[in-house]
Amino acid sequence: MRLLLLAHGKFTGMGGKTARGVYFYSPHEVVGILDRSLAGHYADEFFPGRRHVPIYSRIEDFGDDFDALVIGVAPIGGKLPDAWRSEIRYALERGKTVISGLHDFLSEDIEFSRIAERTHARIWDVRKPPENLRVADGSARNANTVLVAGTDCSVGKMITAVELTMEARQRGINAGFVATGQTGIMVGADAGYVIDRIPGDFMAGAVEELVLEVSKTKEIIFVEGQSALTHPAYSGVTLAILHGSYAKRIVISHDPKRREHHHYPGFGIPPLERQMEMYETLASSVSGGKVVGIAIDGEHMSDGEYTRYVEKIEDEFSLPAVDVLREGPGRLLDAII
Repeated sequence: MRLLLLAHGKFTGMGGKTARGVYFYSPHEVVGILDRSLAGHYADEFFPGRRHVPIYSRIEDFGDDFDALVIGVAPIGGKLPDAWRSEIRYALERGKTVISGLHDFLSEDIEFSRIAERTHARIWDVRKPPENLRVADGSARNANTVLVAGTDCSVGKMITAVELTMEARQRGINAGFVATGQTGIMVGADAGYVIDRIPGDFMAGAVEELVLEVSKTKEIIFVEGQSALTHPAYSGVTLAILHGSYAKRIVISHDPKRREHHHYPGFGIPPLERQMEMYETLASSVSGGKVVGIAIDGEHMSDGEYTRYVEKIEDEFSLPAVDVLREGPGRLLDAII
């Protein structure tokens, strides 16, 4: 499948993690990126060593040599911006698949659904919840799970989980990846639901169901976390994933440069030590999970800053601290296994 990513104004910044995740890890070919702010450039100018993909200002500039348009931006609240409607119409009119992780379900939009019916286009709303939901019952307690948790949104949890899964497989370990958000599902998870669309009583049960499914064929399971236990809006999802995954080991993703929760000024991020204590305390009665490593989001750190921070954290906690995009996930995986 040939993918065209819609990421206006966000491909390299906050809010564009879906586009970047698909660009980095999708098994499908990425043939173009739509971002007016970067038009005329190539994606690997900003992410050296990654795919050489051209960036366009408008979908009309690209043409119709693609199979699916992926909505690669996740605005707060997941609402569809009016400015994107014309590009979605363009794709649907040509019978293309549209893949969306928005809270607004495009398949329920009257205009889009009528076009899709007429042109036989497909709309995949990745966030639509599954049927036959249930509460957690403890049936996955014995699964060999590793949760990649975090201290905020957009600190590299999905990237770290995918990198750890890939590294484990390269070492001959039969590893699985459970996604709990739309990007992880889009890049080819072994199983996944978008947990923030599932009613509260059933969130932990949905994660447990994913873990049970993957544990049938995999010897170790890396579970993608969401948000943070201290987040003022999304902490309930974080806790449900912690409990539903029955994580025996926890890796915490952390941006050392961030002082407040993203989009929530005035809501400070507690010290890393406090966050580690919270994860272990809340896991103690369910799985007894322990923090075994820190995944650093070092995108905004110089090499010197990064080196000094790694030395500080490893000296303070006697745990590996690693930016998986700078140095690979090897030392984190060593600590896990």
